[in-house]
Amino acid sequence: MTHRTDRLDQLRSALDVLEGWPGSDHQHRKDMQALAGRVVPLVWAELREREVWHRMDAADRAALYWALTTGQRISTGWDPALSDWRPLVTELRRECAHFAVHCAAKHAQRWPEADGRADEHTEAVQALLWYRSLHPAWRPEVFRTLTHAHLTTEHDPDHHPPTTWDALHHVQQRALDEDKPRATNHRATGDANDVAELLDTLPDGWQTEAIRRMSTGHTPGHAVTTATEAINALPRFGVPLRPLPPP
Repeated sequence: MTHRTDRLDQLRSALDVLEGWPGSDHQHRKDMQALAGRVVPLVWAELREREVWHRMDAADRAALYWALTTGQRISTGWDPALSDWRPLVTELRRECAHFAVHCAAKHAQRWPEADGRADEHTEAVQALLWYRSLHPAWRPEVFRTLTHAHLTTEHDPDHHPPTTWDALHHVQQRALDEDKPRATNHRATGDANDVAELLDTLPDGWQTEAIRRMSTGHTPGHAVTTATEAINALPRFGVPLRPLPPP
């Protein structure tokens, strides 16, 4: 059992180091990036060693696969679209802590970064069920509502965007008042209709994880496209996509 304790000790130390990065000291930047690339494989190995991995539900397994690509993305350190790495590092630390709790639930207090993370998962499961209960014609309106809220927030930082739950409630109320959503002639890439179609192509677990991430601040378009990118990256980690991607 010593090796298990050592692995979680290594993870705890790594997350503590990453808490202070990115910082003003760029001397050890490469070391920090390399560390970010190692933390998810570390906790993944622990999950498998403890025979927890295959008991986890599909959404949590999708979340770990997603975190693998996040760690790799940080470790490469190159992304012209990203000017601030801190949110991504914070996300990575939180996900690793969440999986560490799966390994040793009795010691959950050791992983404060994971506080509330399990509740997000539960809410996402319910939100996806609610979303699927809507008539297909109304589903894109959920993402249109969320996207509009993000645009509003960009122009007004004091405005807090609604959660996916809020958007679902708003759209359901509209559906009760109208026979069908207003027609739209706009179908540009990233449009809410495209988001709904792409979400439908994702395996169930990935759909739940995408919905969870929308509720934590990701735009709908970013959530579903990043999910697709994470799935396509899985062979780099030895995960086959055939006959079907992991659920």
